[in-house]
Amino acid sequence: MENERNIKRFIWTMAVVIPAAVALLFLIPPVENLSEEVKASLYLLPKLNAYFNGTAFLCLIGAFLAIKNKNIKVHRAFTTTALALSMLFLVSYVAFHLTTESTKFGGEGWIRTVYFIILISHILLSTGIIPLVLFTYVRGLGMQVEKHRKIAKITWPIWLYVTATGVIVYWMISPYYPH
Repeated sequence: MENERNIKRFIWTMAVVIPAAVALLFLIPPVENLSEEVKASLYLLPKLNAYFNGTAFLCLIGAFLAIKNKNIKVHRAFTTTALALSMLFLVSYVAFHLTTESTKFGGEGWIRTVYFIILISHILLSTGIIPLVLFTYVRGLGMQVEKHRKIAKITWPIWLYVTATGVIVYWMISPYYPH
C-alpha cells in the first residue's frame, strides 16, 4: 500500500514538474556564447525529436496489434520502447530549447491556422498525457489488467495523437529554422 502511494505521488509530481519545466524554457533566455557551428548543429535535435516521436508512434501501433493478438511480452516491449522514446524526446526537447531561440512559424493564411490548431492541441494533450501514460504503464507492469485496460483505452489514442502531431509540427516548422 505504501509503495502504491509513493508511485502515485511520483506520477502526480511528474505531471506537474515536467510541464512547468517545459513552460519555463520559454521564459529563460537561451544559453549564450555558443559558436555558430554549435548553434547550427543544435538544429539536428528537432529532426531527432521527430524521429523519436515517429518511432514512438509506430511502437504504439505495434503495442496495439500485439495486445490484440494477446502477445503480452511483445506488447510490453513496444510500450516500454515508446515510453523510453518519449523520455528521450523530452530530454532532447529541453536541451534544444535551452540553447536556441524559438522559431516563428512563417506560413500565412489557412496553413497558419492549421499549424496553430495542431500545435495547441499537441501542447495541451502532451501535458495531460503524462499521468495517463505513467499510470497505464505502471498498472500494466503490475498486471492490474482491468485497471490497465480501462485507462489504456483513454491513454492510447491520446498518446498516439501526441506522437503523430509532434512529427507534423516538426514538418511544418522546419522550413523556418535558420540555415
